[in-house]
Amino acid sequence: MDYLATENFLKKTIKWLIFLILFSPLIIFSPVLFPYVFGKALFIQILIEVMTACYVWLLYASYRRTGSLSAYIPNFNLLFWALAAFFAALTLSTIFSVDPHYSFWSKQERMDGLFNLAHFFIFFFIVGGTIKSGKSWLQILDVSIIASFIISLYSLGQQFGLFFNPYSGRLSGTLGNSAFLATYLLANLYFAALLLIQRKNIYQRIWYGAVIFFELIILLFTQTRGAVIGLLIGILIFLIGYLFLAPKNAIKKYIFILLILIIAASGALFSTRNSQFIKNQPLLNRFTDISFQKDTGRIRVMSWKIGIAAFLEKPVFGWGPENYYVAFNKHMNPSFFTYSGETFDRAHNKFIDLLVMNGLLGLLSYLFILVAAIIVLWQKRKDGLFVILMASSLLGAYFVQNIVLFDMPISYLMFFIILGLIYFISKPNTPISPPQAKNNFSSWPIIAVWVAIILIIFSFWLGNLKPLIASKNSIRSQQILAGQNLNANNDETIKFAMENFKLSTSANTFANPETGKILPPIFINAINSPQITLNTRLATLKSLAEYLEEQIKKMPLFYDYYLNLTDIYNTLGSSGDAYYLDKGEKTIKKLLEIYPKTPQFYYKLIINRILAQDLNQARDYALQTIRLNERLSAGWWFLGITYHYAGKYDLAKENMEKAITLGYEQSLTTLFFLGQTYDQLKEYEKAIPAYEAAIKLNPQDIQLQLTLAKAFSAYGQKEKAKDLGEKMLASSTPQNALIIKEFLDSIK
Repeated sequence: MDYLATENFLKKTIKWLIFLILFSPLIIFSPVLFPYVFGKALFIQILIEVMTACYVWLLYASYRRTGSLSAYIPNFNLLFWALAAFFAALTLSTIFSVDPHYSFWSKQERMDGLFNLAHFFIFFFIVGGTIKSGKSWLQILDVSIIASFIISLYSLGQQFGLFFNPYSGRLSGTLGNSAFLATYLLANLYFAALLLIQRKNIYQRIWYGAVIFFELIILLFTQTRGAVIGLLIGILIFLIGYLFLAPKNAIKKYIFILLILIIAASGALFSTRNSQFIKNQPLLNRFTDISFQKDTGRIRVMSWKIGIAAFLEKPVFGWGPENYYVAFNKHMNPSFFTYSGETFDRAHNKFIDLLVMNGLLGLLSYLFILVAAIIVLWQKRKDGLFVILMASSLLGAYFVQNIVLFDMPISYLMFFIILGLIYFISKPNTPISPPQAKNNFSSWPIIAVWVAIILIIFSFWLGNLKPLIASKNSIRSQQILAGQNLNANNDETIKFAMENFKLSTSANTFANPETGKILPPIFINAINSPQITLNTRLATLKSLAEYLEEQIKKMPLFYDYYLNLTDIYNTLGSSGDAYYLDKGEKTIKKLLEIYPKTPQFYYKLIINRILAQDLNQARDYALQTIRLNERLSAGWWFLGITYHYAGKYDLAKENMEKAITLGYEQSLTTLFFLGQTYDQLKEYEKAIPAYEAAIKLNPQDIQLQLTLAKAFSAYGQKEKAKDLGEKMLASSTPQNALIIKEFLDSIK
């Protein structure tokens, strides 16, 4: 075998695989639960595994030709050891995690576990060992820029309504999130700027200049303050660095003027942030409206404080990757929900995330990467100050924007490309002589090759293909229940959906938690259809309950399992079955023992006690939620509902109105209960507007319209009651017509 030819072929293959990976941000894979994240991550992981197989074979071919592996093993410099230390810290935090399985595999929405990050470390190792020429690196950056340009065009299409955008008013591209798009563009803006200087061809420079201009506009339209501030800080790092470190030349004068202009413009913009002109410009208003005392800023600061408190409980190794949600809810400040309607699974601050999930070891090793990268760069400053300053500036921009963000697969990809580029720049200038061919071989390399291939196959199956199939079955079940594949909900529909649900969950992959979180509420809603028989309803609910009970044993800290299981028991017990209501009570109380400070979890218990007609306990739990946070509207609402069922309508009215005043959502159910309470108090002048508002939300609800007609009649507005009754009669079913005629007869 010609091993040299094999090596050349494998090196080219690895480079083309890197090119393919750089197009992963374009992927939107709709047949899974999280199409903007999961598909991209799997694509990256699978290609890295193929790269690994090629790399292992490359090492073997090199060994057979030369008797050495050194030709394709990267130099173990300071940056390499910093990354190794970070991976070691992540491994330790996974071992000592409160849920090691979850920490290892992560979840589809984030793909940020040890398994996922191991792929990026391998990616760095392979890139460092095989991409050894400046030409190859320029090609890699070119491919990344092309991919980013395509995504920017897609984002522009979103601005004009040509493509779906999950973020109203903010561009998100194919990444599904404005902040993640901004991070991705931030890296590629730097790549384009670097190539603008490195390339000498005028047409290429025009291309890079156009990319920078276009992508800068798209970046601004993401309205992501963290990335824009990061870019600004990065530019300042570059300009200041050039002023102090570059040899004396005419350019320095212009750099100084530019620096002063940027600082002056930023200061002027910020100092006039309260002017009417700024407030009338959506982009300028958003970028200058930076405050930690209101809106998103206040929520983030509260989240960070909760995170710091959680870190202090487990300061060394942390709670484990992906377990921020556990730490957050255990150390919850109930006042957090005054400003946010949901709990967090990330701090929205990379450094707090690391402290909480990976402990002090994780944060220090992460910061060591930054320090190591700067050190190895500045050791090479005599070889080309511009490139060194650009790389340092990019690192600074990336770390600054991570103060208000966290990493995802695509941002990790950009991060490791940046580190790979820095590693290449920092290589010694002295060429390393290639090893000479030798004839003394041992048998261990071929054994190592086969072991590696077997591990790659297992990784491909367990970490990619198997969870992909499971996720596709989950989304298939969801689509069936949504009526996308069958014309109507019926028993066969439910059974078919349940078959797909079981196919997904029986695979026992890391996709299970999200399936167990998302699907049960959809099933509960679907079986409420009158076309579903009682037997199918009961069988479905019991099957879901059995699954969730088993999952709670495996993941006793995953609160969504408890919430869904309580809903199922409450549904089974809604007709007064004490057995299921008792099970529901025990389930939610078990959750509250783990997370006693999260008010939302008490709401399930209040509903359970109302269904059990234990209204005194329901009232006590409602009062307990109010004591946790008296500014939270839902606590007052549930207290009002409890009084409503107890027949204490004055107290019900008082607490319901307070909930509305505090901002409780005026949904169909809310408005109906409010109207019913006013009805009972004979305050028809208030009941009528409540019913009318409810009907606007569901104009087809005949029963709701009939309730309004009765309120008109009771209020003495007989003609309005009659007109509404006749209008209903004209479009009613035969079954409803009898009820409406009976009402019309009663008001004659």
